Amino acid sequence: MTGEMIQTKAKEFLQKMYGDANSKFNFSIDWLERFKARHGIKSYRRFGESGLVVMENIEDASPQIRAKLEYFDWKDIYNIDQTGLFYRL
Repeated sequence: MTGEMIQTKAKEFLQKMYGDANSKFNFSIDWLERFKARHGIKSYRRFGESGLVVMENIEDASPQIRAKLEYFDWKDIYNIDQTGLFYRL
């Protein structure tokens, strides 16, 4: 969800609740930042491998992966990537 989407929804709610009485209210960037801080909303960007994931491929491959994992105990299944493996080298 983008900041622009939050501002648009806020304008729609203001219109529904109060009509045109508060049509001059400005949902500025400062308003958005204070709103996000007040409600604990944070922004995250996906970089690297996580940004390249195609969800349709995950949905298609998920049953096959689960079938392969059934042969292992839960204690033997873990996830590791290059950062975790090489961070001290």
